[in-house]
Amino acid sequence: MRSLFGTLKRHRVIFTNPIARIKTGLPERRLPMPADTATIRDALDSADPATAAISALFVFCGLSSGELRFLAFTDIRDGRLHAGNRSIPLAQPVRERVTVWLDERARRWPATANPHLFIHARTALGTGPVGQRWVKLKTGLTARVMREDRILDEAHATGGDVRRLCDLFGLTVKGAQRYTATLSHPSLTSQPQAPVHAGNRPGPGHPR
Repeated sequence: MRSLFGTLKRHRVIFTNPIARIKTGLPERRLPMPADTATIRDALDSADPATAAISALFVFCGLSSGELRFLAFTDIRDGRLHAGNRSIPLAQPVRERVTVWLDERARRWPATANPHLFIHARTALGTGPVGQRWVKLKTGLTARVMREDRILDEAHATGGDVRRLCDLFGLTVKGAQRYTATLSHPSLTSQPQAPVHAGNRPGPGHPR
């Protein structure tokens, strides 16, 4: 409506745009798209334990930046990641990378009082989380890009199961529909190779 009235005013069909001062909000126009697979694989296979573990949690579990930064190392137990109200079973590649990182964390900062899963030289001296910039520098991709890639794959693998997307990734129905809207997108209807995170897709018996 805003665009329509703006056009009518420009053509002098009307003298005043009646909704010019009304806040209508902005629609979500950008469809989520797959991330670059090569970059993701490089991050997952990094020799740096923090990079590999962070990438695995983003790529396999679809965590947001905030969820990852504020994870406590006690949130990973019994083969599961406990993030808020969600309990996410961890695929073997994630377990392996997190174990390597925990060993590295204990070796470098054995006396730290910081409860967060990920720390660095500065945060090890306190109790605060790492910053978003540090996370991006470690992975080479933003958390949003890797999270969207994971959710997008799940949406296509499940045929657009909105409830599953909401349960697995903590999305709202509207948020999940951004991903199910891509099911008919010509660039996303087929994927020539298996996604790097396919191994963490829960089966039919996964608790919702």
